[in-house]
Amino acid sequence: MHQDTASAELNLALRDNLTLINKGFVQALCLRFHDSKQRAQLAYADNLAETRRLMQLLVEMQRQDMPLDPDGVSENPDRGGPDLQSKAKEIWLSDFRLAARKLESLRRGQTSLKSSRPDRSGSLGLDRLIEEGEEFAADLRDRSNGIENLDQFDPTRVASDAERKTLEDFLGYVEGIEEAFMAGKTETTRPENDPVFTVLNTVLSNHFLAIDQFFLHGFLLHKSNEKALAKERIMHSVDEMKGAFRATQRILVLGSVPRPIFLQDIRSPYCVRVGSGPLEAIRNDLELTEKLIVNLQGAKELAETASESRSVDMLSDLVHMESDAKRRLSTQLEQLSNGETSGNGSDKIDTMLDRWGVA
Repeated sequence: MHQDTASAELNLALRDNLTLINKGFVQALCLRFHDSKQRAQLAYADNLAETRRLMQLLVEMQRQDMPLDPDGVSENPDRGGPDLQSKAKEIWLSDFRLAARKLESLRRGQTSLKSSRPDRSGSLGLDRLIEEGEEFAADLRDRSNGIENLDQFDPTRVASDAERKTLEDFLGYVEGIEEAFMAGKTETTRPENDPVFTVLNTVLSNHFLAIDQFFLHGFLLHKSNEKALAKERIMHSVDEMKGAFRATQRILVLGSVPRPIFLQDIRSPYCVRVGSGPLEAIRNDLELTEKLIVNLQGAKELAETASESRSVDMLSDLVHMESDAKRRLSTQLEQLSNGETSGNGSDKIDTMLDRWGVA
């Protein structure tokens, strides 16, 4: 009973952790465009730290043989969109509320684990996550009250090698960067209620879902010893994050900010479906990818109607990316259905965990 309670609580923490990462990344881009590089870097550093904490949480849950099911513990089959904000104070306050809720779930989960195993000390990894969660929530509360530390980023003080990268590093290598975004300038004066913004925000929401599901399946496949497939799922999740960047960039350059406004005809319900094993995981990802292609094609048609050529080009690129992924997934599903395995291969996931300082 205590184990089931712990699993439910840690999946709630997992859901909030995923949301913090997605919204944090987009909000860092908003601050870069509208505010300052210093605040943007502060938000981006938060994003990287939450990414490390996410991986630590996943490792801890898998050690306890808990299912990775962030949306299965919710009565609502569609969690909706995150509380995206674009101004510093509202960002810090929104993130504080979410971080505090995640922290409480971690505490309850750890308490349930200790109750179920009184002869053991619990989880040192969860203890670390709770300690960091307390510090993070306190920092966000201070920021929301106007107490900010905008000192120059110091890479020697971060917790892992991966966190030494800055937002400017990311912008230096990501594809599809626009000069107007880098300069913080809008290229048009579209009205706030222009339908193209609803289209782009819907595309962004679909990317959030794909980022989450593919990343979790990377860990599931890794545990199942399908390491080549695990690496590919993680890399596709990163591609989805780059797609989220391009959608956010378009929204900002067109003169709006990312918001949870959706066009249901081209939106996938925000509910991560994690498989119970490799075959179901690949089947779920193929189904999601097929939906992404249909929704992106619908978004492209709407962008063409709105004469938004740059969005059309972006959406064409994303359709191509998902179509390539669909072909790979179809082949992998056939191989797994026939009892074949992707083999061990080189263990890229363990290398990734080492780079992120995950125990």
